[in-house]
Amino acid sequence: MNSSNRGERVAAVLLMLAAACGTAAAAAKTKMEDTVAVVNGTPILLSEYQKEASTALDYWSKTNPAAMADPVNARKIRENTLEELITRELLVQEGQKLKLKVREREIENAVDEIKARFKKDETGRLLTEAQADETFQRQLQNEGLDFGRFRERLSRQILARKVIDEQVKARTAPAAEKEVRDYFEKIKSYIASKSTEAPKGLDEEEGLALREAAAQVKTMSSERVRVYRILIRVSASATDNERKRALKTAAEIKRRLDGGEEFTKVAKEESEEPESAARGGDIGYVLRGVAPPELEKAVFSMGVGEISAPIATEVGYHIVRVTEKRADETPDFDRFKDDLANFLGNVSFQKRLESFVQGLREKSVIERHLPTTP
Repeated sequence: MNSSNRGERVAAVLLMLAAACGTAAAAAKTKMEDTVAVVNGTPILLSEYQKEASTALDYWSKTNPAAMADPVNARKIRENTLEELITRELLVQEGQKLKLKVREREIENAVDEIKARFKKDETGRLLTEAQADETFQRQLQNEGLDFGRFRERLSRQILARKVIDEQVKARTAPAAEKEVRDYFEKIKSYIASKSTEAPKGLDEEEGLALREAAAQVKTMSSERVRVYRILIRVSASATDNERKRALKTAAEIKRRLDGGEEFTKVAKEESEEPESAARGGDIGYVLRGVAPPELEKAVFSMGVGEISAPIATEVGYHIVRVTEKRADETPDFDRFKDDLANFLGNVSFQKRLESFVQGLREKSVIERHLPTTP
């Protein structure tokens, strides 16, 4: 994650060589600038890192623009991107050491699976085979790939996955029923405590996992309303005119809905919340005491199928549609045991995977040269 003293020493040595050796050392330094890391002698190219980092930064800029205003968060995303690339390279190298094979049919299946994603356009319209292939080829060009390099990338991804499957997943035992039941009781106690703090007696990761599981159980057991939303964002620093324009946009959308346009279609076209917009505006269940007060008051007073007028909150104007209402329930073990067993199995798998990757890192030579911008 960090640059490390080793990275600083490498940089210092390069500068000394440049001063001593002139043109040859300058060429070596230029070559180093074309990489972001070297893993056991294998370089990770700056161009590959830039594509990955730009994609990650673009995603977070759209989904959480407020957080991305802090340069510290942007830096963390760039650091995480580099570490992910290092992990992928370590897994590929381990697969090669283990002599794991990637069969031609596995690559072909992966190609077909990815190509299938291009059979529809952004509106969901089915494309012809020629149109889908054209869209696919255009995506490859945008990523600076030809088909051969695309297949090579898929082969490496398959090899890395095989290492994880054989060395980690196959060695992770499923959770026993007693373990699941004990965990369910911890969840019930945590929910009953109404605490917002991390559970006591657990390390940070275990505490986060239990809080996540408790939130899901509470969501499925509490009084709740299933909501679809169209959001027109308004920044905290917006002027009065900007707020008026946002409200005018929201009011026009409401008129379209009142005129009979389908909510999910309009949400995909107009909502300024990319993740929920892709799902037709579905934001899942809203619980009492969790949503902004203005939004909570509206959705719990609405009937199923009803569409609200624009609701103002600190993030913008919401137009919501209620699709389902459920009363409060007591959490039942039999209802949740399968999901909790899968959850605990995944937690165990993630721990094993982190330990496995850490083991690979500890026996490897890794140099990092993270640029200041992606």
